[in-house]
Amino acid sequence: MQTSKFNDESEQLGQAQARRLEGSWALIVTPVPPPGVPPLPPRHVYATFSRGGAAIGSDRGLPFGSPQHGVWKHLGGNEFAYTFIQDLFDATGNFQGTLKVRFKITLTGKDEFVGVANSQIRDADGNITLDGCSTFRAERIKIEPLAPRCQSITPPQ
Repeated sequence: MQTSKFNDESEQLGQAQARRLEGSWALIVTPVPPPGVPPLPPRHVYATFSRGGAAIGSDRGLPFGSPQHGVWKHLGGNEFAYTFIQDLFDATGNFQGTLKVRFKITLTGKDEFVGVANSQIRDADGNITLDGCSTFRAERIKIEPLAPRCQSITPPQ
């Protein structure tokens, strides 16, 4: 009975830690260029992690990309894995390929995480055209109060 109780408590603690990633986050992703290649500017990305391991996201820097669809998993402690896939299109809507990104996330506080990622772009034929690394920093998106000037407005009935 002692072992069962310990396992139950350990599982509950693991679930509580995993839920700490649930929610919506704003990430700043910084590509790590190969030696001799000039640095690229950081990218602004959004990710939402839901209970059960599903995730969705978007990237301001990819205006012709689909939403990002992915999965996440608690690895233990403050470590998480996250992988997403995104379809890429040209300006006229023609499919150009896919972006797949694999993340290793470390929670550094209740509302912050950091980590490293590996990005691969494949063309429409499935050939890898980019295989790179990046670092990232994220902050949880929090509820903010309504502006005082809006608080007295009556909504339509």
